Amino acid sequence: MQQIVRAVTSELQNYADRGIFQNFSRIQSADGSQVDFRFRWLATTPFHLKLNTSKPELELRNVLPAVPFRSEMDKAFRAFLIQRCDTSIASHRRLDGSRFAFNCRNRQQNLSVAIGFQARDAGAAAKTAVNLLHEIFNNFLAEGPYQNYMVETFNVPEE
Repeated sequence: MQQIVRAVTSELQNYADRGIFQNFSRIQSADGSQVDFRFRWLATTPFHLKLNTSKPELELRNVLPAVPFRSEMDKAFRAFLIQRCDTSIASHRRLDGSRFAFNCRNRQQNLSVAIGFQARDAGAAAKTAVNLLHEIFNNFLAEGPYQNYMVETFNVPEE
């Protein structure tokens, strides 16, 4: 359990040390089975990456807020996740669906992505979560029809 926490923390701390993340912090539960990592990157609101060592699983919590369940955006995002695992995507940008289990959740109109992994892949799962977050903002949102959503939800400039 602590090995998973150390591996994930190390990968995320590396991004913070390089200045990619700002306001990086971690809050660990009393029993150590869950850790909530928070950081600012790509938007003014902080991102939450929750580590559950008992599953093991990383969850990008509420990565896309205010998205109604079964809306066009919800459906497009789920399709986007499936597409990111396709072999037509360059290997350095592709999600490894054979190594990690990706699950999209929409609770109270907040989309989250869970990444299930084997304990030995904890560091790689953390990198995958960061890469996925980058892909969500730079491909799904920026290249899709979601400019107004980005302005309204993440205070991104309109230009």
